[in-house]
Amino acid sequence: MARTMPPKACRVGRMKATVYVVDPDPDERRWIESVLAPSVAAVVFFADATALLAHAPIRQDALLVAATEPCGAGALELVRELRRRGVSLPVIALGPHTAFRTAVDIARLESTDFLERPITARQLRAAVHKASKGVA
Repeated sequence: MARTMPPKACRVGRMKATVYVVDPDPDERRWIESVLAPSVAAVVFFADATALLAHAPIRQDALLVAATEPCGAGALELVRELRRRGVSLPVIALGPHTAFRTAVDIARLESTDFLERPITARQLRAAVHKASKGVA
């Protein structure tokens, strides 16, 4: 899906949060970077959950934006593993409207938000801003 860059007028103030992004789609990662990089401390990308889990240490003062697989298992298992490891950072899951069951399961793991794709730059920035309020 072709995305447009966010206009400068829509950008919010800079947040202190580091945002980890797990999304296998390079085009989506570039779009997410264009939306978030101007307004957060750092954006760190991972192609999959394994790469994020191998990243040490995972900062507790960060937040996570994770794309769900078509079946939703990837993001759900990632959040479960993070919680098992004692990592309680806020999570924003991105997925299709058909991933309702995944959205409920992720919410039960104390995630912050589930955004139904397609999402706008404004929706993503607002969710990150809201989640960053809970980051130390």
